[in-house]
Amino acid sequence: MPSNFVFELLCIDPEDINDQRGFIHAISYSNDVWNGRSPIITSDKNGNDYIKGDGLAVTVINVDTSKILTDLVEAAFVLRVESPMFEPLEPFRQRLLRHLSDKLRFKHLRVLQDDISSEIANQLYPKINAVENLLRRYLIKFFFQRVGMSWWEVTATPKMIDKVKARQRNRSNQFSYFINSDIEFADFDDLGLLIYKQSTGFNEPEKVLERLSHIDTVEELRELKSNLEGNYTKYFKTFFRDKNFERLWKEMSKIRNKVAHQATFFHSELRKGIELSAELTSIIKEAESHIDEIVLSLKEKQAIHQAAAEVVREEQVEAAVNQVLDLNGQRTQQATNESANLLNPTDDEADSDHRVKLTGPKVIGKIKLEHKTNSYRDTAPPGYRVITAEEIVEELHDALHLNFTTYVGLKWFVTQYLANKGYAIGTTYSLVNILIEQTHIELYDYESSEGYMIKAVRLPSTTPKSET
Repeated sequence: MPSNFVFELLCIDPEDINDQRGFIHAISYSNDVWNGRSPIITSDKNGNDYIKGDGLAVTVINVDTSKILTDLVEAAFVLRVESPMFEPLEPFRQRLLRHLSDKLRFKHLRVLQDDISSEIANQLYPKINAVENLLRRYLIKFFFQRVGMSWWEVTATPKMIDKVKARQRNRSNQFSYFINSDIEFADFDDLGLLIYKQSTGFNEPEKVLERLSHIDTVEELRELKSNLEGNYTKYFKTFFRDKNFERLWKEMSKIRNKVAHQATFFHSELRKGIELSAELTSIIKEAESHIDEIVLSLKEKQAIHQAAAEVVREEQVEAAVNQVLDLNGQRTQQATNESANLLNPTDDEADSDHRVKLTGPKVIGKIKLEHKTNSYRDTAPPGYRVITAEEIVEELHDALHLNFTTYVGLKWFVTQYLANKGYAIGTTYSLVNILIEQTHIELYDYESSEGYMIKAVRLPSTTPKSET
């Protein structure tokens, strides 16, 4: 904590104030600034006037504006408020700013130093950081116990995965060599999203109404009822949705962003941040204490998969729109360059024929998929395509007949073989696991030539090549 709290402003171009003494008096005479009390104007040891009152000292220093290059500024001042205590200065700031702007008509006000906001941010950051790390801990434990070691690829959206990979490349450190650091690089907002989207689309009334509007049979109605009553849905509804987790997390996110960008803070935001920290901590800890109680049915796993697939499809549309916008921007620049060339031809172009050479339009459509091949690339691009059960079976059949391997490892099959064809890793993993539970795909242990066991997949009637 500083010995004195300082609030310092650069005050530029008022309407009727031209000197330091006039500015001092214009501040000291305001009842609104001083809450009806009368401060004292006194002098320091150098004979400079300053205001003393209610645990505050206000000084004003003239700023030389004669050498400004681009603007004519008649007067500018550095206004400095100091107090040994937090309490009087925190509300004084807002009263002072309102007076400078509304009454004294300063055209420009800039904060040079704000120890009050820094003190509030310093008090808030440890609490925000603790809540953020607590949710990371919860997500790791929950999804590992309910999804498995590949939970990040299964649960995170392609956009999250791509963002995290970029950060891992740019912020590599020694820890990254020893631990799986994916979720450590996830945004605060994305951590919350990993909770919101676990509702499987059934906890929101509008989602239920949407599903009801598409139900045509009694069986479909029973399935919806089963999903609404499922353990997974009830768990997230009970421990997160019913406790307004999403609203609380988004409110905390706004405060966190202000802390990160060193914005101005008020005491009300400090109280709010402390309250949010306590509420979110309680919610997360209670949810963590009930992790072991959830047992997922096959229908719940299918519902979770469908909800994740919906998110991926939305990102696919967004990516396609961004691609179109990028291409349109490139075309606009190309057209501008071509117009400039036509208006200002080079000597060689002037001597050649004067026919304008037009480039045919580029067709924007689906990304061309990789042809079936007996080879694969080692690096998988971020995928936004949602694979179907039929496609998985077909692709697994093809992978089992590749000429360079005797088995198909589950991780390789999902994260490289299928990902290289544009399929989203998370939704592919979840559907493969569903197909394994339905016995449409067989999961087995394969001993590698190095002597360690690998989780491999095959079709039920398929045996490894080495066994035939």
